[in-house]
Amino acid sequence: MGRGGRAGDEIDLLGPGGAYTPDPEADWHLLAGDASVIPAISAALGRIPPGIPVHVAIEVDGEPERQPLDTPGDLRLVWLHRTAPPGEEPDLLADHVRALELPAGRGHAFVHGEASSVRALRKHLIAERGLDPQALSISGYWKLKRTEEGWREEKAEWARLAEADLAR
Repeated sequence: MGRGGRAGDEIDLLGPGGAYTPDPEADWHLLAGDASVIPAISAALGRIPPGIPVHVAIEVDGEPERQPLDTPGDLRLVWLHRTAPPGEEPDLLADHVRALELPAGRGHAFVHGEASSVRALRKHLIAERGLDPQALSISGYWKLKRTEEGWREEKAEWARLAEADLAR
């Protein structure tokens, strides 16, 4: 065991981490990403108020990545199954979100996953859907063809470019 731990000791586990919590005052929620964000989406779903519409779109490689998800909210769940590796086919997630009919009122969105897909969705939600950037939690968890260390080094520049996208 780790430092100071002995067989039979009780431990507490916390997670997933992060600063995102669904806004209880929002009229609707959008939670979207790839399989890497299923734990965060699952944790967030338990915090959606009863009856509030929550659109969930998750891009996966296939049936084995699907997991049961539940919420007190009005769940509208779509599993998007890839037919090719990420980056080698049209962006299923972005295309799905662009086609969604979102409810009226103030929305709150959580979009995390592969950086290129997330960047496209950020621009769409702010520039085309008019969502307040303060009502969004958007982050590239990972980047195609980058190691964790390589992506960490590039992420600040990615964020700068994502901001520049909105100016165009």
